[in-house]
Amino acid sequence: MTKKKILVFVDWYLPGYKAGGQIRSVASMVRHLRNHYDFSIITSDSDLHAESPYKGIASDTWIKCDDGSKVYYFSSSNKSKEQLKKIIFAEQADIIYLNSLYSIFYTLQPLLIRKKFLPNRKLVLAPRGMLGKGALQIKALKKKLFLNFAKTLGLYKGISWHASSEAEAEEIKEMFGKNCKIHVAIDLVESRTLTKIERTKVKCKLKAVFLSRITIKKNLEGALKMLAQLPSNCEVEFDIYGPIEDPDYWKLCEEEISKLPPHINANYKGVIENSNVIKVLSNYHLSILLTFNENYGHSIVESMAAGCPVLLSDQTIWKQLEQKNAGWDIPLASEGEIMNALKAACYWDQQSFEKMSDGALTFANSIFNDQNGIEQNRLLFA
Repeated sequence: MTKKKILVFVDWYLPGYKAGGQIRSVASMVRHLRNHYDFSIITSDSDLHAESPYKGIASDTWIKCDDGSKVYYFSSSNKSKEQLKKIIFAEQADIIYLNSLYSIFYTLQPLLIRKKFLPNRKLVLAPRGMLGKGALQIKALKKKLFLNFAKTLGLYKGISWHASSEAEAEEIKEMFGKNCKIHVAIDLVESRTLTKIERTKVKCKLKAVFLSRITIKKNLEGALKMLAQLPSNCEVEFDIYGPIEDPDYWKLCEEEISKLPPHINANYKGVIENSNVIKVLSNYHLSILLTFNENYGHSIVESMAAGCPVLLSDQTIWKQLEQKNAGWDIPLASEGEIMNALKAACYWDQQSFEKMSDGALTFANSIFNDQNGIEQNRLLFA
């Protein structure tokens, strides 16, 4: 039986890693579904904010990958609507799959080409959390103008939507109407065997970590403000990892770092390659992400996979973490509850930490072995 061809558009892809979750989501989907579909990926020839292309990878031509897919890495000089149209027509894919709402070249242009030349071609769009209330409030006017423009042109007419959760499905309906065609399929992670990694936890001493892109949405500033309120008997090492996507926002975070009391020590550690994430996270007792909105959060799953409990806002799909002994999910407005969670983590002794670490690892194992999620994604293109 001939496999359906899926043409994927994503701003950044492997071997890139600085754009975070969207790269891992697409790569995991391709690897899990490669026996069911033929994937061709169109992307940039450089990583997020990189000044030069990937080394050893030819631009502007198709590259065969070990997982059976092929990738076309666009150089900045070759990007044009005409070149994009040529590739779409040459590929004759059964399905077009888009990974962003706001990308001009990798979302808007394919939508325009489809509308004009291929109106009956199936197109699936994954908003990747960009329709959450917290996300829409950031650069609200710019996003409102873009979405109104796209809706006025009818670019979303007749497309299918990929929601990562039931909550995201409701966000799509709220923005584009209740009659939208929506398929819910959780983002996938690469299958792997998880093992417990030992570490020492001393009461009143906490090694905490932030691992995400540094943007307003991820709310690093809010995490720093909460840490600053911990009592003086709580000694905290707080390490920050991730690309500085918004330099102006990072300046605000640096101001908060400069105000931290002596018992809270925060350090920026740069960017981690995907292959080293679990190893790095295994050095910490708590992962903090008080995000304004997250449709999945690969760093959350990887933290738990490293046996590192998480402190999250309630704006993610991961719920009832305290009952699972995996961490906390708390409304951002409930600052008292967030402070109590931080204090509890700081006061963990070895036994208390082991209980939470084991709970996080157990929950992560259930995520990595979720066969239902794989089937949901397969049906997305059926």
